[in-house]
Amino acid sequence: MVKWDENWVEVFTLLFIVLGFIISVFLRNISLSLTSIMLGGFLSARVYYFKKSSEPILPFILMIVGFLIGYLLGSFWISRIWVLIFFAIGYAISYYLHKKEILVIFKSKNFIR
Repeated sequence: MVKWDENWVEVFTLLFIVLGFIISVFLRNISLSLTSIMLGGFLSARVYYFKKSSEPILPFILMIVGFLIGYLLGSFWISRIWVLIFFAIGYAISYYLHKKEILVIFKSKNFIR
């Protein structure tokens, strides 16, 4: 029996490893693969930006790294270096846009400008 309050991080990290692997294996087109990993980096930076000041950040970092490891394990048709580069590009762009408040949370007062 899994104690959910103690092991939720491990369960979600394993889920994201499997999800990253499945997405990577099914996308055989290089451009779709690079687009999906860039979107993964974009979403990872969004999660990191919004969770870093309100909650303990280590569980979310483990989930992000889990997704990236799963994607790297399943990327047979593309260079793993390009996967890391495009993930980093997506992450950097998203983090910069959130830090400069160009992208904001939907419920904030700055959402509609």
